[in-house]
Amino acid sequence: MIQQDNRITEYMYPVETNRRQLLEWAESSSFTDEESILQFYVSGDADYIDFIEHPVSIISEQLKEIFDIYQAGLSWKLVVFANMQRMQQTRYWLANLPSLMCLSPLSEYHRDGTLRKIILDEYAVENHKIFRVQDANHHIVVDLDVAECILRFNLAGLKLQKVDTEGHLYKGESKNE
Repeated sequence: MIQQDNRITEYMYPVETNRRQLLEWAESSSFTDEESILQFYVSGDADYIDFIEHPVSIISEQLKEIFDIYQAGLSWKLVVFANMQRMQQTRYWLANLPSLMCLSPLSEYHRDGTLRKIILDEYAVENHKIFRVQDANHHIVVDLDVAECILRFNLAGLKLQKVDTEGHLYKGESKNE
């Protein structure tokens, strides 16, 4: 599972961003509409990280290229970070990833109903390399191949968390990634 690295507290983030407006834009505009570009103004000298998790997942150009290699046919929306002081624009992307109902009945929950431990059902995941988990705050999960590629490129601002799986792939054996 890809998560934003919360140890990095100083990173480029849109100035005066309205969380509600960003969520509405992400959900409303069509991913097939190439005119749908969102530009944010950023300021300061903070680092540009490769994965911003909240309020919507925004990924860097380099991470997008990795995703495109492993899962063809993903739809994207362009998000531009414009730094007027540096006269610089940096491209980020909002992904329209497949959303799968793939939580195993073995997943664990807190008393208030929130998810404590994600366990994926291998049969529901099938051959998807990159996807969102429905009913789990839409966390982005990547296959082991994708995770290894991400680690080779030494991307900044993200961390990978192991997610357990259950299912019988080979003669009753259980695969655990």
